[in-house]
Amino acid sequence: MRIIGVRSRVSPFLIAVVLLLQLSPALAIGQPDAQEATVQGSRPAEVTFTKWRTAVLPPPSAAATRSLFAGNVGGDLGEGDFVGEVLYRQASTPCSGFVPPCTPGITPPTISESIASLQAIYEVQAGEHSFIALIQGGSNSAGGRLEGVIVSGWRIGAHVRVAFDTLSSCTDRDGVAHGPCFDGTIRVGRAPEK
Repeated sequence: MRIIGVRSRVSPFLIAVVLLLQLSPALAIGQPDAQEATVQGSRPAEVTFTKWRTAVLPPPSAAATRSLFAGNVGGDLGEGDFVGEVLYRQASTPCSGFVPPCTPGITPPTISESIASLQAIYEVQAGEHSFIALIQGGSNSAGGRLEGVIVSGWRIGAHVRVAFDTLSSCTDRDGVAHGPCFDGTIRVGRAPEK
């Protein structure tokens, strides 16, 4: 009699487990996985990059010097290429830039390190998820932080945030060394409502 009592308690439990196992795939049908949701636009995307300077263009009359960049991308969108151009760069004069050097914050009142104001175009070439973003922000010798918007391609109108660190050197996919390099992340916001 006791064995029947244990079986009567275990049987409903096993039936419930079997039903849940059959029901779970049915509930999941039609719902994209995390990577697919990211690519479709319902979740933010993260693109990693490593870039290096390829050229410095002489300024046209009355314009700032521009720098061109190339590199690699990875992350949520898969592997691809990076192309960029710094349209504007204006650096502050640090205290060490004076002759003789000044005392930071005292003679004359200056900031302690050089900070650059930047405006740039970043292009991520990743197949159907390629995009071009116009960004602006600042950098110092250690790295930079910029924000902007996608102006062309995948997720047009989405907000982007860029953070990068400066490296002394790096290698591209073919093993060719470059330097200095910049290693960072582009966080792409959700696709904007239409």
